Amino acid sequence: MKKSLGRTLLILFTMFTYTQAKDLASYSISADKTTVYEKEALTITFEARQEDHTDNMMFLVEPHKSKEYKIILLNKKINDKKYHNSHTSYTYILFPLRAKQLSVNFDFTIQTASDKAIAHSYVDDHDDSIAIQTNNTKIDLKPLVIDVKKLDSEVNLVGDFHLSEHIKQTEINQYESLNIIYTLEGEGYEDNNFQPIKKIQNVTMFTETNDIYSSFTHKGKKIKREYIYAFSAKEDFIIPKLTLKSYSPKTGKYYTLSTPEHPIKVKKVDISKLIDNEEYPLTKNIIEIDKIKQFLIYILIFISGYISAKFQGKILKKSEQTKEYLNIKKTKTPKELLFILINTHQEKQFSKEVKMLEDIVYNNTAHNFTKIKYEILKGIK
Repeated sequence: MKKSLGRTLLILFTMFTYTQAKDLASYSISADKTTVYEKEALTITFEARQEDHTDNMMFLVEPHKSKEYKIILLNKKINDKKYHNSHTSYTYILFPLRAKQLSVNFDFTIQTASDKAIAHSYVDDHDDSIAIQTNNTKIDLKPLVIDVKKLDSEVNLVGDFHLSEHIKQTEINQYESLNIIYTLEGEGYEDNNFQPIKKIQNVTMFTETNDIYSSFTHKGKKIKREYIYAFSAKEDFIIPKLTLKSYSPKTGKYYTLSTPEHPIKVKKVDISKLIDNEEYPLTKNIIEIDKIKQFLIYILIFISGYISAKFQGKILKKSEQTKEYLNIKKTKTPKELLFILINTHQEKQFSKEVKMLEDIVYNNTAHNFTKIKYEILKGIK
């Protein structure tokens, strides 16, 4: 009878041992630099190679979480094409958040399973759950020590970034809205909670943040982000200048990103011109109706302006989504799909599906690849 991997649920029963790791595998952990500034990206690489070729072997690595740094898995590569000869590498990017000597710790486990245990896990034409019995060896790793230096001055960004703006007009009437879009693009460390403009006195403001793309690389977080604003006011106001102090580890220099301030002229409009005086003469009896009418006009125009600004920001995003949809649709293996999700920045949106794909690729778990792919495509539409 035919083995049905898609219909078999694999459960790992683990037995922990503490034998000498050198008898099982060789391993190393290193960083591309051990002295950095606050929030400067550094790359950490962990490699493990099977030395005992008796059984199947897998290497499980998990970094400790800390408020003193932010660490993200960039990629995990497994080469197990040779019989009982596995070679695995993990690559992480780390952002140190405080000036001090950091100790970065990892949990490392070597997992082995015999050919008989793996063969026994597959059941012919049944939906039974069969366990793979594994032996797990926990290894104590020495912490990776990183010296983090303090920057000479406070900065908003660490890396190499560019800031631009788009504003169509600097004069509106009291029933119109004004749109402005700031675009931040570059690579390094940035704060997701950053907002160019938080408040302008006596000005009503709508805002939205639009991520055109966002991914992690060896140099940091690579982004292109739009900050979309719609303003409305009854009096003249000023959109303040924007100044972002930054530091570039690449050049070792401080630099400033800035945009100019924009004085906005707000013209008065006589409300009586918006009303038909012959059919609806202005009298004391309907003064409240006029106020309601004024308010509705104001809201209608303001929301129209906001939607217009938002639409400008969404055009590029829709184009990117279409491209990602087609790339994902073309995938034929779990490994291809996992690679695209991670490199097209969809891993957060589809964290559940990414975990299932990782289980298929790295742990031979029998999830339904077609169903996972369908759920992802449905979510992008």
